Amino acid sequence: MSTFNLKYDQGRIRKYHYFMLLSLIQKHKRISRTQLAHLTQMSHTSVGKIIKELINDGLVIEVGQIEGEHGRRATLLEINPNGSYIIGVEVDLNAIKIGIVALNGRVLEKRYLKFNANEEAERVLDRIANEISKLTEQVNQKIADKIIAVGISIPGLISWPEGEALIVPQFRWENVQVKAYLEEKIDYIVYVDNHVRTVLLAESLFGNMTDFHDSVCIYIGSGVGGAVMVNGEILRGHLNTLGEIGHITMDPNGAMCDCGRLGCLQTYVCSSEIEKQSQKSITEVFAAYERKEGWALNLIDRARNYLCVAIANVICMYNPKGVLLAGPMVQDYPILVKDVETLTNKYVWAPLNHSFHLIHPSIGKDSGIIGASALVLNEFLRFTNDEI
Repeated sequence: MSTFNLKYDQGRIRKYHYFMLLSLIQKHKRISRTQLAHLTQMSHTSVGKIIKELINDGLVIEVGQIEGEHGRRATLLEINPNGSYIIGVEVDLNAIKIGIVALNGRVLEKRYLKFNANEEAERVLDRIANEISKLTEQVNQKIADKIIAVGISIPGLISWPEGEALIVPQFRWENVQVKAYLEEKIDYIVYVDNHVRTVLLAESLFGNMTDFHDSVCIYIGSGVGGAVMVNGEILRGHLNTLGEIGHITMDPNGAMCDCGRLGCLQTYVCSSEIEKQSQKSITEVFAAYERKEGWALNLIDRARNYLCVAIANVICMYNPKGVLLAGPMVQDYPILVKDVETLTNKYVWAPLNHSFHLIHPSIGKDSGIIGASALVLNEFLRFTNDEI
């Protein structure tokens, strides 16, 4: 059996079809050689040769049979979850989470580091590099040898593919060369992106969005973020900010946003703004809402209403089949998104009424680590001849 390790052996992987078939197997979860030949219009012989190579490389396994053509049994293929591994890193306001993730999204090992947002960026990156080194030294050598790359998930504006943190307001980071700095410290390729995109990628690869190739994620926490996928591809825009709906102006005479402008969407729906306007913790606000106190009803009903307007606008702009509602505000206070689909259909353009599905995340507390690994896997599956 040949050894496969993308990190040090990219040169031997020359075929676009190799990655195309691997990507199709991942997308369909279980599929036969005959079905792959039909989908790709490749010959059965060519598909067979490449599948043999994928099996020898440990990336694909045979997992049973189904009824094939003319009564013949067809062998099913799926991604070998232990064929390679990815290190996922989530840098959040409260903690740094680092894990080793299999190709099916399962977290094998993980570490949590305390994070002080006032700490200098280079010290934070040094800690991440040291923890990655310790983690790879402590795990089984067979796993360490199959780690293909590192994915980093960070809030804020991140350049792509340079992996520079242009602005991260939560940490007061500006122009931090995250990718370049870490690649000097550790012996892996590093991919860095905004945390909302990694959430959408994780749910698209492993969670509740696998059937939605045209999709949008709206992430609500201390701020509001967004990400867009069309035909299975993340859209980025000129400055990698496409989908950042938190700063769409909802009311030009509205409240002052922390960006210095008036009436941004996040001034109505995110936890930090609701806390600022109520002078109470977000937990107290929702407790008062449950008690039907007037001021809390006004704040949360207004938040829900503006969220529905924003979703309706996003549906008109991108025509997604699935809209993923994610983030702490959605997960911790589901009452915020109660009846949102019905309300959104009141605002959406009539031809697009009921054209979309509102989806909630299925990946739990490790979603940041898994999302960061999904960023790597997504790029891994997109390789072409020109990129190798």
